[in-house]
Amino acid sequence: MGINANDVAKYPADSFERMQALAQERNLPFPYLRDESQEVARAYGAERTPEFFVFDRDLRLRYHGAPDSNYDDAESAEPYLQNALDAVLDDKAPPVQDTAPVGCTIKWK
Repeated sequence: MGINANDVAKYPADSFERMQALAQERNLPFPYLRDESQEVARAYGAERTPEFFVFDRDLRLRYHGAPDSNYDDAESAEPYLQNALDAVLDDKAPPVQDTAPVGCTIKWK
């Protein structure tokens, strides 16, 4: 699922309605949620958007970080997130388990 924790008073472009429309426009294959209180982001130690957390069926964190290795050129990037998802679905350890998230910082209240 996707969770947005940005303070919309500081960053109105991330309103729930706008992000729902964007998720639908991009055909995202997962539910999109809003962390109004920012409790979820704080609980996971999230700092950036986007920042990915992949858990296995036993709810063990298997991957944390960026979607890929090259923010500027996704075509030539190593697909960290996709590789992690594929590995977890095969009950294997992801080849890379932790990377630095590269998005904008979360806009905290």
